[in-house]
Amino acid sequence: MEIKDHTPSLAHLRDFVRSRNAGRPTHVAQDRKQVTAPAEDRFFAFAYEKFITGVIAYINNGSRGGAMAQAAAAASDRMRPSYEASAVGMGRLLPILNATAVRRRQRNVVAFSEDGVALVSLRVHLLIDLPDTTRLGVLMYFSEKPLTAAELAIVETAVALAVRDIDPQAIPAIIMVRTGGLRIIEEAALAPSRVDSLRDESLAYRDEWAASA
Repeated sequence: MEIKDHTPSLAHLRDFVRSRNAGRPTHVAQDRKQVTAPAEDRFFAFAYEKFITGVIAYINNGSRGGAMAQAAAAASDRMRPSYEASAVGMGRLLPILNATAVRRRQRNVVAFSEDGVALVSLRVHLLIDLPDTTRLGVLMYFSEKPLTAAELAIVETAVALAVRDIDPQAIPAIIMVRTGGLRIIEEAALAPSRVDSLRDESLAYRDEWAASA
């Protein structure tokens, strides 16, 4: 499998930004090996999909009940500690949000610049409706590692671009799953300077991608 014009995933681009800002070697070469591996050697399933199913069941039950705990109990031994930590964090947040409806999004979205450059591929996990008729377009951040300032800047802009494409009426947001934090993304994330910064990082990633062929 050969990819000449690869659009980085948000996870890969975020890791790239973290490494570059810390002065460490990046993992682009490893990313390329993973993405270009034969189909039988690639792993497609999202590790937290069953947890998201539990989140949806919990919201649909009036933001109460044991759906998230049940998802954690049914998880593999490897994933169970992460599911349990996620259930604690979301258990703090969801009763406060008091969502009235929720919809899962399965497909990734490619965020584009104004001049049509594909910047990054990402998944907006959920569309969540609140009692005041606000709709949130949410990326769920599952890692135990706090986002650095540089990472947060590109993640906010990527999510804002993606949500604008999916549902222009929705408010883009990030849920820090393990802590139960909700970060509403301000309109400033779509400022030209922020989009240009995302573009610069995406193009730098692609340069390393090409060099690693």
